Amino acid sequence: MIEWPNRRYGVKFSTILLVLLLLEPSFAKGSYSQALKHFDYDAHASLDIKEISIQDRAGVEIHDITYGSPKDGRVPAYLVMPNGKGKFAAVLWGHWMMPKSPTANRAEFLDEAVALASAGVVSLLIDAPYVRPGFKPDPNPLSSQDSEVTTQQVIDLRRGLDLLLSRNDVDAKRVAYVGHSFDAQCGSILNAVDKRLVAFVFMGDPVSVREVVLSSDRPDIVAFRKSVPMDKLKEYLDANSWTDPGTYATHLGPAPAFFQYATHDEFVPVSAAKHYFELSSGPKEIKFYDSAHALNAQARHDRYEFLRKHLALPALPAGTLEKIPQVK
Repeated sequence: MIEWPNRRYGVKFSTILLVLLLLEPSFAKGSYSQALKHFDYDAHASLDIKEISIQDRAGVEIHDITYGSPKDGRVPAYLVMPNGKGKFAAVLWGHWMMPKSPTANRAEFLDEAVALASAGVVSLLIDAPYVRPGFKPDPNPLSSQDSEVTTQQVIDLRRGLDLLLSRNDVDAKRVAYVGHSFDAQCGSILNAVDKRLVAFVFMGDPVSVREVVLSSDRPDIVAFRKSVPMDKLKEYLDANSWTDPGTYATHLGPAPAFFQYATHDEFVPVSAAKHYFELSSGPKEIKFYDSAHALNAQARHDRYEFLRKHLALPALPAGTLEKIPQVK
């Protein structure tokens, strides 16, 4: 993920490595088709949806649910339902993993999802494996855990898409993905692996990890490079290149993608963001915001306008998006 120097658990070498796993535009080992097999799952298995509770917020129903993960355990999620009857558009949301943030979980986009419900949008917001009950970080910085988590998240997002598309009130031709930071990284892999979505929004990521880890002049990255033998570092990056979103840049599309980056991002250099965008395929647009990694209200407005265009949504009532609290 991109939230250096840790992912809620303190400074960790593998956290930087995970950020860096996003940067290589070609596979060091194996082929593209072989890499895709890591994200296979049984699409015919039962979703095994369990409802925990329902909250009503001004006519918008927020269902607290779980569904079965094809990899391990259960996926906590919010299913946000508009008032009335579909066919509705739908958005699958993926959150960031900013250390110490109270919204480093499925709650990050909950207010935004509720706002979009008034425009007839069903939303599914899931927790990443890092924040699910029972997750324990591996103290070995060169373990396979981060790659396994990325793989599981992509598969669980695909399963979440199955859930949305299984609903009779969802229009299968109007389903989009929005992901921030860690889940923008996972979303870029999702884009390459699963072609059922009609639009993507990437917030604060992805970038090419190898590019950042091997060339960044950030003090923590420089210190990191000095702490690890270069041959070991490259060996690790090569072995995990199939979980590197940068690897998939030339396989994005045909769904249009909107890349939102920050000019004062504490994690993602503007140069790396521009380079990834240039590498990426498919219909695309990019915009930089005068903000930090969290982005800002203008980005939220632009995000809705992009979704409005590609999901055929109506205009929101004046002030709707402005009422959404800024992510911190």
